[in-house]
Amino acid sequence: MSWLDYLVIVVYIGGFLWLGQRLKAHASGTQYFLGDRSFGWFVLSLSAAATQLSSASFISAPAFVGAKAAGGLVWLTYEFAVPLAMIFLIVAFFPTLYGAGVVSIYAFLEQRFARSTRLLLSAVFQLSRAFATRVC
Repeated sequence: MSWLDYLVIVVYIGGFLWLGQRLKAHASGTQYFLGDRSFGWFVLSLSAAATQLSSASFISAPAFVGAKAAGGLVWLTYEFAVPLAMIFLIVAFFPTLYGAGVVSIYAFLEQRFARSTRLLLSAVFQLSRAFATRVC
């Protein structure tokens, strides 16, 4: 990489750090994650579903289906199941989470059970994602 590439990277990172520092005092977690509760639970759930079903999913799924030896159709069934799972989650969990006024499932678990429950499940999630990333 040339010095110009490094300059672009430094300016990009610096710009985002500056922007975050400038805007951090203007929004709470509820304002940022829940739109200051000006939207209903269904609109927010569609945002979460869109995040899960990103363009990377649509680009990478055919590659896994076509390139995975002796298992491509199994992967394809997982990809078809994601929208169905999102519909289930939207209907089953989002109204409860929205009504509880929390910004994440971990905040709900802390509110419902205890801080130790939130910390334990957060750690389990982080470890499972780390191992899943390593396997793929």
